[in-house]
Amino acid sequence: MRISGFVILLTMMISLTQAVQSWAVEEGQFVKKDGKWEYYSGEDPGLKYLYLKGVITEEEYNKGLKVLETRERLTKPNFTVDVNNGLNFRVGEKFQLKLRLLTQVRYTHSMYNEAWGTIGDSRNPEILGGQVEYRAFRYLSDSNTFSAPRVQLQFMGHAFDPDFRYNVSVALNQTPWDQEGGSGRANLVDAYIASWHIPWATIQVGQQRVWFNRALIASAATNSFADPMIVQSVFASNLQGSRDVGISISSDEDKYKFNYAVGVWGGVGANLTREGTAVSQNVLPQTGTPGAPNAGTTRTYNYDTRFLTGEMMYTVRLLYKIAGNPGYGQGDILNSRTPQAAIAFGYAFDPAQNYLSSIRSDIVERAFRQRVTKAYNGRLLGGGIYDFHTYELDFIAKYQGWSIQAEGFYRDQNVRNADSGTRPFDLGTIPTSPLAVGPPVSLGDAWGWYVQVGKYVIPRKLEVAVRYGIHDPSTRQTHDLTKELGVALSYSFDGTYNNRLILDYSNITMGSGGRAPDRFPFENLPGFGRDLVENRFNVQYQFYF
Repeated sequence: MRISGFVILLTMMISLTQAVQSWAVEEGQFVKKDGKWEYYSGEDPGLKYLYLKGVITEEEYNKGLKVLETRERLTKPNFTVDVNNGLNFRVGEKFQLKLRLLTQVRYTHSMYNEAWGTIGDSRNPEILGGQVEYRAFRYLSDSNTFSAPRVQLQFMGHAFDPDFRYNVSVALNQTPWDQEGGSGRANLVDAYIASWHIPWATIQVGQQRVWFNRALIASAATNSFADPMIVQSVFASNLQGSRDVGISISSDEDKYKFNYAVGVWGGVGANLTREGTAVSQNVLPQTGTPGAPNAGTTRTYNYDTRFLTGEMMYTVRLLYKIAGNPGYGQGDILNSRTPQAAIAFGYAFDPAQNYLSSIRSDIVERAFRQRVTKAYNGRLLGGGIYDFHTYELDFIAKYQGWSIQAEGFYRDQNVRNADSGTRPFDLGTIPTSPLAVGPPVSLGDAWGWYVQVGKYVIPRKLEVAVRYGIHDPSTRQTHDLTKELGVALSYSFDGTYNNRLILDYSNITMGSGGRAPDRFPFENLPGFGRDLVENRFNVQYQFYF
């Protein structure tokens, strides 16, 4: 009896299931929309009525259903919109557009030692005006600033097929100094198209990130500190920044253990070509009123001659993944359960760089000059035509929230020509006193290194990081070393880089000495060569949608 009852119950359940399935196919289905279940009919009620009344046959009814299904498929939009690390628009498999917004807002408090208020920095920044007298950037008091250092809008995705990709990014970053109203103005950051059809030979053409040194390959949104170190910025492949215009061929680092990246570039940075640089000043023969003795001094003027515009920059990067895939983000936010490690070597050759633009009152290529000084390479200005060979070696490892990253640099700074047939400034304006005039300046080469260690004390949430770096800008000069020590505390509110708070402290010690082209030595000034010390505190919130 119990067996018979069980059989009857089982039979009833199967019957109900078949009925529900039949009803769902014939009559429609429940669809969840905006969090609510709604009934959706899959049939046309008019066609169903004609069939039930016997006006049309079953064959005609089925043909009618196919016509309606075809019409619905053709008229129904085939695009989707979703939110996943940005706003995504997809049209089938042929097109995708991802919109992302990076916003960083920051409060900075800096404390300066006495040397900043007396001797100041006369070697690194851009200093306009004649150098007959001593000029330097000085800070007479501590500073408090609010800023939005990075505001970037990114348009990226694929078109035609998933392996034909594009990226256009615009930045409205604020800078400490509003040169010619440039702070907060929209600038093109990325503009390239890429083919990923061949994983071991992907091609990117346009303005893009140069695959050279690890510190500048990493996105600023994934850094453990608010800003990169000075030594990380100095050794950019083009001595300016992470971007340049050109073509690169590389392997897909997510697929292979050994990877490469080679590139050919303009070599003068983003949004600029070599036609945009010039010999900015020239010394003319002494002039005077016709028939009268020549004037006692010469005259200078802006000189727009272009030369060496056929030269290009070349880069190579080789990477070997020792274990796993550590990527380029600085901390181990994923709390890796297995070791992740990689080692890489990079080389950049940037020949015929025109640094004849002096730090004086010429304005022919001031945008180019400002980028060089912003990257702390201002000592080179006025030194001539350079051929730069830059080498880097980097290592990274991550495991269970721990991370370590180290990088070493060396740059061979060869002077191809000191004036290329011109002179960087008017010799008649230079004082002849031996107190101001010394032997010709020879900078030599540059080197540096850094180490950074981090630990997520709360997995995916709270990271503590420390770093130390050192930079020598000119091996043939003295009292010019830069040393930087930093400690950072970062908290991720959602376990990603999208919603973060960073608090960091940096102690930056920079030697004020050493000679530089077109900057008078002034070794006789009291305090010249003393260390300039800044203690900097940052509080930064990052919103990355």
